Amino acid sequence: MSVAVLAAFTAYSILCITLPGTLIRRALRGGAGLLPVDAALGTAVGLAVELPVYLLCRALGVPLAVLAWPVATVLAFAAVPRLRRFWRGSGRRLPRGVLATAGGALTFTMLTASMGVFRWNALDEPAASGMHVDLPFQIALVGLLKHDVPLDTPWVAGTGLDYHWFVHAHGAAASWITGAEPQVLVMRLLPVPLIAAFLLAVPALVHRITGRWWPGNVAVTMTLIGAVTVPTAWTGRPLDAGVITDNLWVSPTQTYAALLFVVLMTVLLDLFRGAGGRGSWVLFVALTGALAGAKATFLPMLLCGLVVALLVRLVRREPPGPELPALLVTGGWLGFAQIVLFGTGSQGTEIHPLQTVKFAPLGWAVLGRQGPPDDWPALLVLTGVALLAVMFGWAGMVGLLRWEFRADPIVHVMLGFAAAGVGAMHLLAHPGLSQTYFGRSATPYLAMLSAIGLSALLPAGRRPPRLFTGLVVAGVVAVTAALIGVRATAGHDPPASRYFAWTLGEAVRPYLVLAAAVGGIALLVVLAARAGGLDRDRILAAGAIVVAATALASGVIGTRPVVTGLLSADPMRERVLPGGPRAMPPGAITAARWLRDHSDPHDRVATNSHCRLGAGPCDSRDFWLAAFAERQVVLEGWSYTEPAFASGGLYGRTLYRSVFWEPELLAANDEVFHAPTAERVDAFTREHDVRWLVAVGNTTIPDPGRRGLRAADPGLGRFADQRFRAGDVTVYQVRPTSGPT
Repeated sequence: MSVAVLAAFTAYSILCITLPGTLIRRALRGGAGLLPVDAALGTAVGLAVELPVYLLCRALGVPLAVLAWPVATVLAFAAVPRLRRFWRGSGRRLPRGVLATAGGALTFTMLTASMGVFRWNALDEPAASGMHVDLPFQIALVGLLKHDVPLDTPWVAGTGLDYHWFVHAHGAAASWITGAEPQVLVMRLLPVPLIAAFLLAVPALVHRITGRWWPGNVAVTMTLIGAVTVPTAWTGRPLDAGVITDNLWVSPTQTYAALLFVVLMTVLLDLFRGAGGRGSWVLFVALTGALAGAKATFLPMLLCGLVVALLVRLVRREPPGPELPALLVTGGWLGFAQIVLFGTGSQGTEIHPLQTVKFAPLGWAVLGRQGPPDDWPALLVLTGVALLAVMFGWAGMVGLLRWEFRADPIVHVMLGFAAAGVGAMHLLAHPGLSQTYFGRSATPYLAMLSAIGLSALLPAGRRPPRLFTGLVVAGVVAVTAALIGVRATAGHDPPASRYFAWTLGEAVRPYLVLAAAVGGIALLVVLAARAGGLDRDRILAAGAIVVAATALASGVIGTRPVVTGLLSADPMRERVLPGGPRAMPPGAITAARWLRDHSDPHDRVATNSHCRLGAGPCDSRDFWLAAFAERQVVLEGWSYTEPAFASGGLYGRTLYRSVFWEPELLAANDEVFHAPTAERVDAFTREHDVRWLVAVGNTTIPDPGRRGLRAADPGLGRFADQRFRAGDVTVYQVRPTSGPT
């Protein structure tokens, strides 16, 4: 990645998204706030405006015309007298502590990405062949949206794209404007401004609710490192939880939607408090529409939150407030997403309670390899332990029982939203664990609710007594020592084997020991605080802080591998050992990009590559040609499509080893490459309007266990013109009239 690309992307993010979005938000809200916060919230508004403008420009065949909207916005706000005032800020400054927290949090996420994403996902060959299996999938969608408004899945022609693809339209616009490769955008650049804006929007929202800044700092910290308590030393992820740092790059849809939603919640707060008027409703409708195709998890959870807020109003015998129209708007957009974007399909998601723990190391150790049998007592216990692991960080919510927050509708929405996310994570099931994104979506709001609760127990303007401070410090030290002790004893040794190695009691013992120790320490702190004459709020705050500190201590300990890795001298490495599963064959990127540069964007391509190298029986998560050629492929891989998911149930290996649903098409496609004749090549390419053939020879890396792909017949060159070769990949151009030479 060059400095020029980095500079171009920075300029695009600021001038084409953040600046015009900030001006529009200020105008709709009727005034300016703190500049960093306005910029963060304005970034989401800019993304919401860019989306329909780019899709319209792309449909009209002039994608670079998307530049018209930021230019027109800036000129309008400079030329129209009534709009000029929105260039001026409020004159207030964001506290340094908030800037330090947001900056530190961004640095932390970048360092984490350096170890978890950048080091293991190279940009250049040959190391790039070991990239995460989902990254070519994400890159392919950006490439598709560069050249068309999506109708078909790029790796299976004629199969509808039933997916939340709005972030990929953002990536396509960014690629046109900056000239950056979709690969560089997805794997390095796109998430950075989204994360930075999110980390400023979170404390801004908490500040609006509480009137104080420090709870927002706590919320950011808890979101990043306090989401789950891990009492085991042998693995950092014994059970699946809502850790958001795992997928900030691998799932750009989640990162994009997370920013849109936190800004949407800020707008909803304005509506509850009567601020912004019609402008706030315009923002709410626009942001909800952007969320409809940003990530499928958010709108159903928002719907639940709004229902909770409305029910509380009715129980309190109050007339419905903004919850009701917001509920109608959300329901309308949810219906649009389900019918238009997702084609009424489920993408493999089904209602199947308590399955999430089966896919975690602790579940394997107790229940064995994932499968249909349900040991309900064990599933209930393991799910309870999974909830216990995340509940340490929720301790501050005890303060929400205070009147000022108990009656606040935005708190009700957040509670309903978070509860829906945690519940869906354990009630739904998906072959690729996509139900865990419900938990990740909920995590920031659980952290915010805990921080808001703590703020209610610690009144502003009153310095805490020395006894309170001393007890809290002693309690935090004690629970940290307890955590370290459990990790060194009950949670130290791994299971003897991956499957069926432990009884249920052996598996949950570290959690129960830690819970008992932390509960005892918190009780001692509470009793000491009461004996010392502290008021009820201080007593509750002391106990809550001690319990929540367990989660933070666990998060800090969990960063040790990141620190160790950064201090090591290891170079960029492949994700897999030689011979292991690979995302693409040697020469794939070079050959695919040559094809992109020498073909028309609407040229259709055929290939004999359908399965990942080194993955044994055909793993059809094969997307590299669509990703790097940016062309529609007749049939590459077929995973992640509605027909593939529909071909079997949760345990039918539909994620990666489903059988292609049109065997005749697969056979006809592969005959062109494996047994070519003039008639076969001519008939297939004419019927499917194919202009290019991309053959994988599969000679550099032997893969005898691969099914669905064998080395292409070199005789194909008699019926099509060889135009380029790199590694194991050969590009042929179809002749106007095929025939032997």
